[in-house]
Amino acid sequence: MSKRTIEELREDIGVAIHVSDTDGLRACAQELLALGTPDARAAAERALGILNNILGDYEEALRCFNRSLALFEELGDHKYAGKVTMGIGLVHHHAGNRERALEYYHRSLAVHEELGDRSGAVNVLGNIGALHSDWSSYPEALECYNRALAVLHELHDTPRIALVLGNLGNVYRATGNYPEALQHLHRALAHYQERGDRIGSAGVICSLGKVYRATGNYSEALDHYHQALAIHEELGVKLGVADDNFSIGNVLFQTGDLSTALEHYRRALTLQEECNERSSVVMTTCAILGCLIQMELFSEAEELFATTTSMTISEPSLAIYILQLDATLHEHHGRYDEAAALLQTALSSAREHTLLSVQADLHKQYRDLCQKKNDFSGYIEHNNEYTRITEEINGKDTATKLAMQESERKMAKERQEHEQHLAVLYSTLPKHIADRVARGEVVNDTFENAAVLFLDIVGFTRHSGQLDASVVVQLLQNIFTTFDIICAEHDVMKIKTIGDSYMAVAFNIADAVGARPRLAREQTGIAREQTGIAREQTGIAREQTEIANSEQRIANVALAMISSEFVWPHTGERVMFRIGIHCGPVVAGVLGTERMQYDVWGDTVNVASRMESSSEPGRIQISESLKEALTKALNEAHIVPRGEIDVKGKGMMKTYWLELHES
Repeated sequence: MSKRTIEELREDIGVAIHVSDTDGLRACAQELLALGTPDARAAAERALGILNNILGDYEEALRCFNRSLALFEELGDHKYAGKVTMGIGLVHHHAGNRERALEYYHRSLAVHEELGDRSGAVNVLGNIGALHSDWSSYPEALECYNRALAVLHELHDTPRIALVLGNLGNVYRATGNYPEALQHLHRALAHYQERGDRIGSAGVICSLGKVYRATGNYSEALDHYHQALAIHEELGVKLGVADDNFSIGNVLFQTGDLSTALEHYRRALTLQEECNERSSVVMTTCAILGCLIQMELFSEAEELFATTTSMTISEPSLAIYILQLDATLHEHHGRYDEAAALLQTALSSAREHTLLSVQADLHKQYRDLCQKKNDFSGYIEHNNEYTRITEEINGKDTATKLAMQESERKMAKERQEHEQHLAVLYSTLPKHIADRVARGEVVNDTFENAAVLFLDIVGFTRHSGQLDASVVVQLLQNIFTTFDIICAEHDVMKIKTIGDSYMAVAFNIADAVGARPRLAREQTGIAREQTGIAREQTGIAREQTEIANSEQRIANVALAMISSEFVWPHTGERVMFRIGIHCGPVVAGVLGTERMQYDVWGDTVNVASRMESSSEPGRIQISESLKEALTKALNEAHIVPRGEIDVKGKGMMKTYWLELHES
């Protein structure tokens, strides 16, 4: 019997996926199958689907995923059904079935979007972007990655922001936009280094090396590859070590150091075989074959070539490259007709998959073969095709770059509009509420208990009538800025100001129903020393600012506000405040579309307003319910009975004064 719960096993499957741990996936699947429940079987089949996809057994992977999908749909678990649908898309992706992969990816994306699972949707967008990138549809890849990046910024998902930035850098590298590639990769590297993620950092460093290799800066490329290799070796990341060795081999092959390149390719191949990374094994085997043929080690190449017949080669370009290599071996032995037949097969496949650069390379090889055969008409035919396709490629490269530029302009405009929208939200709403609106949430919160504070400035109308408008505005700015900072320090939310009145609420987070907003302390951007508040004047111990109870926090805010010292400029008199507080259930939400406002409603709000209007200058009037909540809670304040007062709409109510102890 498994010692791990289904949830724990699901988490462990996620970890195993991240590091391609086939043994871990197999162990999780076995434990889940032993549990025997329908949801455990569904999770087990998903794990087995992922396992077989990693191992390259795509038919078995699809069988497992389809069984998992049927079980999850029967259970009504749409979230995991969406994940499995994405898994099916991945299998088709790895198997080279582009249209089927896109079909399942878009099905999965629709499920995640319908569920409002933006994080899951980002994963699918990343896979769609990777598919477009693999098929050289770079404008589409760029659009997908940028859509994902925008959502991740809103979710503050730094780890995946780094991942997508790295993917964008690789797209820019593939299109020859090397400055943008370097910019995005360095941004990704900064994110990884800031988080102390050395594995992520090593991956980006390797990608930077690929940019330098593409620009012909081989020494810089090798330096980056060796940096990445050192990190991967230290951390024991086998596939990372394999990729670094493969990349080093590519540079050495390109610079003519074939024997050393061969050593690195063989190191990579050994590690890839240990990890059952079949797609990488095929790619590295092809690189070794190319190296051996270039070194004219034909006997060794033929021995290795014999092993490729048992390989599952789904990537069209690799399958074509195998045919090219085979043709080269036949040509070496003088079997020109066999070589020509292989090149013709390769050309047909390259045309089917619209691989223009591969077609050009094949026509060039075919042209040279025709020269050896003294086939001059064939030489002319293939030379003309080579020239035509090369010119077409150059034209397509130009068109791709123009499409990329147009896509970038479009996305830059969308980003600007989105940033303007966010700026409006952040200027009118508390940040954590603005974040929820930006994520598309309908903000409608119910709190079983909240403490509501109202404050107004005593004699404001009389005093302000004797002052210039600019002086009045500056005084209000100083007062309310100070109160904003006090609220932020005590995790109390400022709701609004109306004229000379100020409203704030302390929510009891544990009692929130629905969205349960996080009342994090927000940066006000104003230096504390500019507020004129001496903390010791409030008589409140600093450790009390961490109190979770809403009534205690609102009381601390009220005591700090009532103790704040401001003076009327024309008389030198101290500005006096009148405060009222009550606690109870409230409803809160965002109103408006152009000028949004987070507001609070309910009888609790009405009573708190009455507490303020019937209070006295320099005093804090509280209701009996607040007094009961505060009893024995405040060490630095005491509560004095006021007696009964007539509260409009409520009749006679017992109220109290909240006061500081005299020092």
